[in-house]
Amino acid sequence: MAILGMLNTEQFQSQRFKNVRRSVFYFYPNGAAPLTGLLSMLKEEDTDDPEFQWYEKRLSKQRTATVANTAGGPFATTSNVDQPSPFSVVQDNIIRVAVADATVFRIGHSVQIRSVTTSGTATPDVFGVVTNVLNALTPQLIEIRILTAVSNILNTSANIANEVFVIGSAFRQGIVDISSQIYNTPVNVPNNCQIFRTPFSMTGTALKTSVKYDDTGAYKDMAKENSVYHMIEMEKAFLFGQQTESVDPASGLPTYTTGGLLWFMNQWQLGTANGGIYGNTGSYSSGLAAGSVDTADDARIIANSSGVLNEKIYDGYLERAFRITNNVANEKLCFCGSGFLNVINQLYKSKSNLTADLPLEDTYGMNVVKHLTPFGTVYYKSHPLFSQNDTLRYNALFVDVHNLVYRYVQGRDTELLKNRQPMDADFRKDEWLTEAGIEVRFPESNMYIQNVKDYAP
Repeated sequence: MAILGMLNTEQFQSQRFKNVRRSVFYFYPNGAAPLTGLLSMLKEEDTDDPEFQWYEKRLSKQRTATVANTAGGPFATTSNVDQPSPFSVVQDNIIRVAVADATVFRIGHSVQIRSVTTSGTATPDVFGVVTNVLNALTPQLIEIRILTAVSNILNTSANIANEVFVIGSAFRQGIVDISSQIYNTPVNVPNNCQIFRTPFSMTGTALKTSVKYDDTGAYKDMAKENSVYHMIEMEKAFLFGQQTESVDPASGLPTYTTGGLLWFMNQWQLGTANGGIYGNTGSYSSGLAAGSVDTADDARIIANSSGVLNEKIYDGYLERAFRITNNVANEKLCFCGSGFLNVINQLYKSKSNLTADLPLEDTYGMNVVKHLTPFGTVYYKSHPLFSQNDTLRYNALFVDVHNLVYRYVQGRDTELLKNRQPMDADFRKDEWLTEAGIEVRFPESNMYIQNVKDYAP
């Protein structure tokens, strides 16, 4: 069987050396650039422009929350007069409700306003049918025909941030006009291709001089070593890079950098309300401000400032990470530092749901640890770049690999360009060159957990 829904090494004998990245990964499966290596096994697409785009389509969550109307509470009459506090509604009353986003509703939706605070001890739900949507106003309003009576509702801040949830639609018999509709357009997401160059050179004399480890000279070893450095630099960009475009003031020529996994996850969290590239209403991120609490529903970059992890907290993170997955396999690959993996080992030391030493052919020769969770399967892979860094050693990046696509400029995928030296030079200069970027589709399907230094039951 294969992890992450992918073929194993024995199933692609004829494809192993399709490109340089795949060749390097095959020889160094436990090397310092496992993500870039895995991308060589996945779907890849070329582009004829250093700026590329893709579309992401999400269905609406069909829920929003109450917000303040003019008097501090969310409720008003159809004449936009504030309801008193408290007030009561009976069946077939129509009230206005101020909501954060009215565009998720259409006429005929049956909705619940959940856990409404009253002047008594009850917190009932208000249930009704939408009769009008006033999303052009500020605040946005919906009108609801009440289907269940509720007494003594407080029209104060106590009823702000109540969830307003679509639970179907309800129409009277014989209705003709039901033309109102909702359509969520796909989000157009951009990224850039970045030029990676790794030059190396050797004097004419050194080229002809044999060495103890290779009587043909040191050139082949130097070329191989620099191919690994080239992949490591690409790996870091795909993980930590930021999407930018600038023009060099001296030459007037542009420089593009590619956004990496963490950049896209942060953009998802921020939403457009806080400068992100994703929508902040309806089916998209709620627009978390920088430094938001780890427990926020849309948070995907977890600070874990206490440095401590336990089963309950960790299960909560895993549940959130698996809410969105690709359509190939319900699995995540976790690149982590040795410090993080040590804590996870302590956390599950007495459990039976961690399995080490999977057959090598199942994992492209990578050493991984398998974790079966109620939400999906996690494969832990100790990442050398994490483990060798004092800060990253305690971090982990959960990746939905089938939501990643490697994009390269046509004719500019990784290759060795030879003899880049001047014509009269007494040395040889070659270089590895790649112009590529990464598509991070549905960044909310990934998660980054930081500062996991200790386990506390």
